[in-house]
Amino acid sequence: MTVATPGRLDRWGGFIAVAVALSLCFSVSSLPTPLYPLYQTAWNIPPSALSYIFTAYMVGVLPSLICFGRLSDALGRFRVVLTSLSLLMVGLFLSAIAPGVGVLIVARFIIGFGNGLLTTASAVALAEAHPQRDRHVASVITSMGISVAFGLGPVVGGALAQTGVAPLVLPYLVIFVAAGCNIALAVRYRAHLLGPFGTRAPLSIRPQLALPNRPKRPTFFLACGAGFATFAVGSLFASMVPSLLREVLPWKGPLVVGAAFFLMALACTVIQLTQRNIAPFKGMVLGMLGFAAAVTLLSVGVATHDVAVLAVGMIAGGVGQGFSFMSSAVIAGISVDENRRTANMSTYFLCAYIGATAPIVAVGLLADRVGLQMAIYVYAVLIGCLLLLLGALAGRRHARRNPA
Repeated sequence: MTVATPGRLDRWGGFIAVAVALSLCFSVSSLPTPLYPLYQTAWNIPPSALSYIFTAYMVGVLPSLICFGRLSDALGRFRVVLTSLSLLMVGLFLSAIAPGVGVLIVARFIIGFGNGLLTTASAVALAEAHPQRDRHVASVITSMGISVAFGLGPVVGGALAQTGVAPLVLPYLVIFVAAGCNIALAVRYRAHLLGPFGTRAPLSIRPQLALPNRPKRPTFFLACGAGFATFAVGSLFASMVPSLLREVLPWKGPLVVGAAFFLMALACTVIQLTQRNIAPFKGMVLGMLGFAAAVTLLSVGVATHDVAVLAVGMIAGGVGQGFSFMSSAVIAGISVDENRRTANMSTYFLCAYIGATAPIVAVGLLADRVGLQMAIYVYAVLIGCLLLLLGALAGRRHARRNPA
């Protein structure tokens, strides 16, 4: 049996610190998913309030991506990692003591802002902290860390809440302690995280948004549409579906909801790991079809209370998410102007995160008036039409690039 020596720990400490930070931050992004029905019962809040809580996280991510994406180039990786973990702990503390919706919304915004900072810095920080400066390993760990942690978040939150011991406090408290240990680890190995090594960029938080040149715009708009649809469907499942599952599933409890979302995240991760070389427009077609099947099966499962249909719907949602996000990001990447890559990709992410906010708030407000199930049916029809349109356009692009 090989035992890790102090020398090995010294070489890998910074890399491990950033990888753990990334995993903790993105597990917290989905940690409250199985808790939403508990909040609804404890605080007697309408569906629209759940949509506000969910979108607060996305609203927090957006400015940190667009305005503070280059912060680690100016201040250094260590400071950004430490700031992200500190914001995470503040958000977790506020979540644990939240007496109502307002404080929880503030907490989710803070967590989202911190996660956005870490997202832009983590891949570079991991590469610089890797003993061989391996960028490929850093990219793989970043992608897998986000996907796996996002899937485990609901399971951890659900399992801790299922114990019945302060279910709206314990999940946050456990991750709070873990984040504190992570900060200690990052401080211990901060020498690995002091990059960028060389001249640092001047500090600037000016948003960089731009469209590519006109010949590339149709393809870029298609990628933006797919990003919008991906986040719109994924956010629907994460914000509104937990309350539906509580109503229609024969088994009760937050762990059941967490397991259902882990199934979805697992399908997404498998697709991203096994289909990374798929032609991007073909992948987008499969993603749109997967999402269309998911919202259809969700509607049928809710109407019939059929557990098997709901389970297949969750898997279809994960498949759609795996194909769609991966492919739309690639399509956006090949459609940008090289001299404005950052600004173009920021525009793509802006469209994606708008999909995670405005439609979900609309569903919540509609649910207050006509009921959650009817709101889901209306949303499924509208988003289904958009998904099929985007899939058809992507299919035409794929056919042009791959003529028979």
